[in-house]
Amino acid sequence: MSWNFQVNLSGVAPASAGSRELPEGFYTATVIEAEPSTSSSGRAQIAIKVQVNDGEYTGTVRTTRLGVPTAADDKVLYYWRACFESLGYTPAQIDAGAINVTKEVLMGRTAHFYYKPGDKDAGIYEDFKFLTPTDWTNRKASFTASKNAQGSALASAAPKAAPAALGMASVAAPVAAPVAAPSIGGIGGLGGNTVTKDGLLAALNRG
Repeated sequence: MSWNFQVNLSGVAPASAGSRELPEGFYTATVIEAEPSTSSSGRAQIAIKVQVNDGEYTGTVRTTRLGVPTAADDKVLYYWRACFESLGYTPAQIDAGAINVTKEVLMGRTAHFYYKPGDKDAGIYEDFKFLTPTDWTNRKASFTASKNAQGSALASAAPKAAPAALGMASVAAPVAAPVAAPSIGGIGGLGGNTVTKDGLLAALNRG
């Protein structure tokens, strides 16, 4: 089938977002593609491609895959449920009956998800999870608070508490016993604590 269209690409930067690094975090994105594929084990699945909408990472593309359910108790149903709620469908809509899953019910919807990059060299796969909007909001708040606390400059700049503030006021520091000056009177019975050159020589001569 032949087709054509017109487009003006003047001033448009070339796409490179698909391979752009995306750090761990909670993002919203628009579903831009949903196509059938097959897993390495031969299972039918749907590859869902999303484009991030948030801040400096806007335009970054990531793909996740969900297996096509094969039974009423297939555990992948839990992930499809999270996916549909993530895309903004209400529980009432989802619970209304059997859903005819097509590309059209996914495309253009705003997704809420958690993402953690993988490490190919270490054999660690990236982690992509669809989340319900409520779960996404709560987890993102906790994640952001944790990041801010770890990176806070105030933590290292906090003044050190005095011992009394730490409950140590009742622990007295050991005080060295006063050391009495040696009794010079014990040397040859000179008596008193005054030492003279003549007295010291006389005491030594007596020894």
